[in-house]
Amino acid sequence: MTGYLEELAVEAEAVGAVPGAPSWDDDGWEAKLAGLLADPPPAVSFTFGCPPLAELVRRVVEATDVPVAAAGGIVTAGDVQADLGAGAVAAQCGTAFLRCPESGAHLRHKAALADPSSTGTAFTRAFSGRWARGIENDFMRRHPDAPAAYPEVNNATRPIRAAAAAGGDAGRMSLWAGTGFRAATDRPAGEVVEVLCGPGA
Repeated sequence: MTGYLEELAVEAEAVGAVPGAPSWDDDGWEAKLAGLLADPPPAVSFTFGCPPLAELVRRVVEATDVPVAAAGGIVTAGDVQADLGAGAVAAQCGTAFLRCPESGAHLRHKAALADPSSTGTAFTRAFSGRWARGIENDFMRRHPDAPAAYPEVNNATRPIRAAAAAGGDAGRMSLWAGTGFRAATDRPAGEVVEVLCGPGA
């Protein structure tokens, strides 16, 4: 961790920031669980993971009577159809909505999704200390050996990411996106839903 903090100091200086303290916290985990138990929602989702989706859906559906919702890499009506065909009762999309006007993604993040120079995605721990997929950028390439330390790394890089976003430096921003990011459009969310639920979905 010490070595990575030294690397982050260089990144921070480049955007006029200071790395955050690599502190640990549980992001209010117990309070969130208590809230879920006190007022249970119809469904709960969690992040971070990379299953082979359609096959995973098939196997889970075969093993349980619990309704299964598919999530991950779903950006077209064909994707929705494939996952529903595998037995899912619903499909949850993320990247497909990132460029929508209603999305809270930073403008530079939205631009990167459509930028021809954004050649692909990769997994990285450089921003958060936990594996996640995003559009590959300079920060990710410079720190391929970031430690597995979440949330310490996330807290340490937060000021760098904030300063990069404020300065329009997409090369140091966490540009989270799935492999189908090229299919994301800047259409209103309602229209995207119509497309995803269109013929064949």
